[in-house]
Amino acid sequence: MSVVAAFAAAPEKPTRTLAVTGTAEVSVKPDICYISFGVETFDKKSAREAYRRNAEVMTTLSAAVLATGIEAKDVQTSGFSVTPQYHYDNDNHRRVFDGYRVYHSLDVDVRDLNKASAVLDAGMNAGATQVNNVTFAVENPKKYTADARVEAVKAAQEKAQSMADLTGVKLGKPISISENEPGGWTQNYAQANVAVDAASSTGESAALQPGQFKLTRTVYITYEIE
Repeated sequence: MSVVAAFAAAPEKPTRTLAVTGTAEVSVKPDICYISFGVETFDKKSAREAYRRNAEVMTTLSAAVLATGIEAKDVQTSGFSVTPQYHYDNDNHRRVFDGYRVYHSLDVDVRDLNKASAVLDAGMNAGATQVNNVTFAVENPKKYTADARVEAVKAAQEKAQSMADLTGVKLGKPISISENEPGGWTQNYAQANVAVDAASSTGESAALQPGQFKLTRTVYITYEIE
């Protein structure tokens, strides 16, 4: 009679891990300024007349901006609209037609930040009725984040080694690595309406301060431990 010995397979030992994060940031100066001017015209009877006046101001505005040294490729019109305007007559309970409003905006990319104040002044002096925003930004921020990524990985490694030493385990190889990808890179540094009001009241150019950006990288690393 034969005897068959059955041996149960030993269960696999679960992998022990240590998960850490590392964060680092770099300071970067903005390299571009986005300025958006608005031109609004109104006529009580004629949409065509409101449009004609708007087109005249836009032509003058574009020429003034280009005269500061901005290249034509960095100037574009946007946000055009023609809308009838009404108000509500509470006494007669009806809408009353007021006229036609024409709105057009001009977007300017200022690559020489020393020209930002001059462009703002030129636009306002040329007839812009409003400044929608003044935004300083880093045009291509990803090229600045390599250093932050390196420092974030080093921070994660140091944290992992410190935790391993404190808990008496041996740090193994990393089994997963990932990082976040920030979604927004621009930041407003100047409130355009405040700057314009200050300049118009003193007769001096508006002072725009671009400041600096903090570009952050965070990495997530999971290590095997023994």
